[in-house]
This record gives sequence, structure tokens and C-alpha cells, in this order.
Amino acid sequence: MKCLSRLLPLLVMLALLGCGAHKAPTPDPALVIRPVDLYPFQEGNAWSYDVHTGDETTTLAVKKVDSVHGPIVTVSTGGAKVRYEVRDEGVYVPGEQAWLFKSPLEQGATWPARGGRTAEITSTIASIQTAAGSFQGCLEVRETGGRLGLEVRTIYCPFVGPVAVDSAMHSDVSDREASVSARLRGYTIEGSVITD
Repeated sequence: MKCLSRLLPLLVMLALLGCGAHKAPTPDPALVIRPVDLYPFQEGNAWSYDVHTGDETTTLAVKKVDSVHGPIVTVSTGGAKVRYEVRDEGVYVPGEQAWLFKSPLEQGATWPARGGRTAEITSTIASIQTAAGSFQGCLEVRETGGRLGLEVRTIYCPFVGPVAVDSAMHSDVSDREASVSARLRGYTIEGSVITD
């Protein structure tokens, strides 16, 4: 009992330190960022997001790297699973013959994206604040066109992954727009747990 009374203040102090704000990783400006640095595909890595659909409620969504077999990675989101192929030039989506992102990682670069859309890098120095922290030096990718006329904007931060996703679709039939946004709440990368 005496040992427990000595340890209790230390445990309380450690718990309080763990609840404080953290500083998200900021890439070294001299470091050359590779496509694989934008989405850490180690098995067990996970990301949680606050998802807003325009109403008053917020939904929690979770992405997790389920498996890594050589260059093939399976990521689950809810009940859906997406397979990616990690290549030297980027991250390929074999089921759709499209790219998640592709070299060169410079503003104005384009490539074929999912759903028949075209992706373009609109910034290589994007910054954003989320519940998971403040992120700088991120890649912003905008996808437009395609079969559904969906516009998707994603911010990928080096060594963290997708931090923000905004999608919007306009219906000519009803003249309405539907939008969904997701912001990173917390993440687990290679054994580090970062959460609000």
C-alpha cells in the first residue's frame, strides 16, 4: 500500500502530461519527400476522423492498414477495403487503374485519379489545424471531373497521412450540393499514439 501511495502522484502527473496538446511532425524543409512518405503504410497504422455531412451531428470514421504484402497494402474504412500498390513513382489503385498520388510532387502536377477524375497538386506547402494537431508542409490534392462530377480535396502530410478530406457533388436535377468533410482526430503511426 505504501508503494502505491508513492506511485500515485507520478501516475497522475504522467496522465496529465499525456492529455496536453502535442506538436505534429513537421518535415525538414531540406528533406526530399517521396510519395510513400505521404501515407505511412505500416500494418496496424490507424487514423480517426471527425466527419461532417452538413447536419448538426459529427460521425467518427476510422481507417486502418490491415495488411502489407510486399508492395500490396490493404486499408479498411468501416466495412470497405481498398487495395493500393506502392510503386517508386507513387501509390497506385490497381482496381481502378488510377493513382492516389504520383511523382513529381510539385504544384501543377496531374494524374488519373479514382472515379475517372483528374488529380492535381494545388499546394506543396499547405497547413491545417485539426483536433490531432497543427500540420505544415503538406501536399494538397484536388480531384475534379469523372463520372459523378465529384470534387475532392485531400491534404496529405508527410509521415502522418491524410489529414483532411473535403468532397462536394452538385446535382443538376435537384440543383443541390452535397458535401462531406473529414478532419483528423487522432492517429497511430508505428507504435506512436496521437489523439485529442
